[in-house]
Amino acid sequence: MIYPTFVLVFVNFFVFVCFSIALGGDALNGYINGGHYFVCAHGGCVEVSRSVWTYSYWHAISAFIGIALVFVEFGIFVMTKDIVVEYAKRDSR
Repeated sequence: MIYPTFVLVFVNFFVFVCFSIALGGDALNGYINGGHYFVCAHGGCVEVSRSVWTYSYWHAISAFIGIALVFVEFGIFVMTKDIVVEYAKRDSR
């Protein structure tokens, strides 16, 4: 069964990555200097408008919080036995 939270988080993270590639970086790796806004990735920075920087910042925050939410949700489902995790025993040779 596919859980809606997982799908939403996956789509949100995928869109975040696509926009970061298109912009040349993201605001979490970027900075603000003298009223100029920069998004950065892998050592390269691009100047963007304040609204684009703000969007990138909050989209990055939501993407990483979403990933944490999926792990918490998975843990809850395992604890309530809505998801059963089975481990196969190995032969001890």
